[in-house]
Amino acid sequence: MEFLNLKSTIVFTKLVDTLNNGYRIIENRPFMPLTIEQIGEQISTPWGIAKLYSFCHYYEQNGDLIQDPEMCFFMIDNRQGFTADFDKVRIAPYSFRQANVGIYEESVRMESNSLTKFHRPMQQSHTEFANQWLGNIQQQGFLNK
Repeated sequence: MEFLNLKSTIVFTKLVDTLNNGYRIIENRPFMPLTIEQIGEQISTPWGIAKLYSFCHYYEQNGDLIQDPEMCFFMIDNRQGFTADFDKVRIAPYSFRQANVGIYEESVRMESNSLTKFHRPMQQSHTEFANQWLGNIQQQGFLNK
């Protein structure tokens, strides 16, 4: 399993720490809004108990919301409260969706609230993309909103 690098872990964690009732939309023109949502919890992994999150840019087309892209992640957070102990946080992507071109990939399988297996090359590819995307999210100023 490949986890996000430290820089991306910090960006991700800072954004998740700002959620209100597990959900937030960050408007940051001229960019598409960033929607962050907690979508699961109490997922058993070899590294601890995880929560699941969706990060997504949406746009509307013919009345439908189109993911451009959406990535789902599991996060094992062993910090004590909302501290800066980012080395106690492990985050890995488990799915990628780019709806406008019909891509949907799951690199990690979960059954009965447990991580059961993963597709190593696809999961590594998802992690590489997530590291780049989270860097872009930071550079575009989403952390300052």
